[in-house]
Amino acid sequence: MSRPQWRVLDGPPADWETLVAEDPGATPAHRGALWAALAATLPGFSPAFVAVEREGALLGGVGVMVERRGGLHWIHLMPYSLPGAPLARTGAHEEVDAAVAEALDAQAAALGAVGGAWIGYRPLGPDVAPALERLGGETRWLETSWIDLSRGATVAFRAAEGDLRQQVRRARRLGLRFAEEPGALEEAYVQHAAQSRSWSGHRPLPLALCRRLLTRVDQDPAARLFTVRDDRGLLAAVLALVHAREVLAWWSGTHPEGRHRHAFPLLLWSLAEWCAERGVERLNLGASGGFDSLIAFKRSFGARSLRYPVRWLDACHAGPLGRAVARAQSWWRRDRARGESA
Repeated sequence: MSRPQWRVLDGPPADWETLVAEDPGATPAHRGALWAALAATLPGFSPAFVAVEREGALLGGVGVMVERRGGLHWIHLMPYSLPGAPLARTGAHEEVDAAVAEALDAQAAALGAVGGAWIGYRPLGPDVAPALERLGGETRWLETSWIDLSRGATVAFRAAEGDLRQQVRRARRLGLRFAEEPGALEEAYVQHAAQSRSWSGHRPLPLALCRRLLTRVDQDPAARLFTVRDDRGLLAAVLALVHAREVLAWWSGTHPEGRHRHAFPLLLWSLAEWCAERGVERLNLGASGGFDSLIAFKRSFGARSLRYPVRWLDACHAGPLGRAVARAQSWWRRDRARGESA
């Protein structure tokens, strides 16, 4: 069997969407609609695609976002800690991972890349970590939690802790209502920004990006906004990135009154039911940043924990200026969560 070959393209080939639909590990971050939204709203970002082929047929690949600032470059798979593990035909993941690592190293050398990240989240394996080690940098580990909906919402609800189930039922008895509500973006964003103001090193996503993600362009939108309200107004909201196999609860906001009325548990569980009704297999509740209380909250849903690698790329291919910028950036971001060591 011939060795796979890689090419760096401006965008995914026509048969990429077939692979996105077929690979059990596909996530919302593998959708071209997301890459287009990032490129359209983040200054200096442009999309690329690493296609891995055998005898001219697509074997696998992954989307890449290249950031350019002041003549320097960073390579992201993906920005904002979104999943960046390659997709592949059945049985070809390890070959594809190795080819992607080779392509990224060549791209980093050609651009003199200052840094970036490769997020190795792949919920159903195989492990991406061996391929990550082929690139200059440091591998650390993050943890996320996801609700298994493969057997339906009823089975998943039984796996949740009793207190969580009671909170959801109580919120419904109090008249709290769940809905998909894209028109509430600005209102939800204000709640999210207020709640996240105390989180060290956190910056809310650009509002323009969120608007673009909610836009329906010849297909389902890349994201959907869900809310919980009572008769007085908005209590909680979550912006979720969507895919047929997995939905990612990307950011959320909860009014102080909503915390006392269990609005957020109702919001997430109602989102899980929404997913299950549409055949979505996993609801990814996102990384917990090492906060024990947040980890415990997600476990109360019966969520599974998954530890996955992230390769923080170094400036080994950069010139003197790029290496100096990388050192300054590392100092500036010293308080941000970067994951745990192995």
